[in-house]
Amino acid sequence: MLKEKHISAIQKINALLPAANLNKSQAAICMRCNYINENDYTFCTNCGYPVKNFQLAEIYQKRIQQRTVFLFKAENAVLVARVVLYVMGAFLSLGIFFIFTRSSQKYIIVLMAALLSGMFFFLAFWSQKNPFTALLTSFIILIVFSAVNIFGRLSESFTTLQGLTGMFICLGLLFIVLKGVQGAYRINLIKEELQVKL
Repeated sequence: MLKEKHISAIQKINALLPAANLNKSQAAICMRCNYINENDYTFCTNCGYPVKNFQLAEIYQKRIQQRTVFLFKAENAVLVARVVLYVMGAFLSLGIFFIFTRSSQKYIIVLMAALLSGMFFFLAFWSQKNPFTALLTSFIILIVFSAVNIFGRLSESFTTLQGLTGMFICLGLLFIVLKGVQGAYRINLIKEELQVKL
């Protein structure tokens, strides 16, 4: 049995809620989210679904199907960008084998390879929880590294086969990650549009 303080709290909350008019002649109940709308509304004020016109309901369903297809494509773009980040992290982790070389800078190379590998693994993992921010950060980092790589050896970048290959690899990685950023942004927009507040 409810105590008096619980009953008074429920009554206070109930007083703040809008009065629900359940008279069918004065209310239109949404078939999608069961929200009670006023009778003169054409669309549900909660989820945007048409409450009266069945032709509009068909158009709405087609729009939802289109948005679902766009969402699938955007999620695939994010997944490809995430896999590229994991591959980059794995490739850079191979730099630890420089410890076995006789170079005087082997410890700096190993440290940089470990840091960059960890950073790309972290960004790939972070993109599972917050894809837009993680992929945008990755894109900015890749632009900086690509610019340093291309402009650091400007004459070699455009004249040698190795320089051209490196430049095309950098541009390809930038393109894939940029598509992932666009996909993550679209995911946020589409999910916000499709979300039903119950």
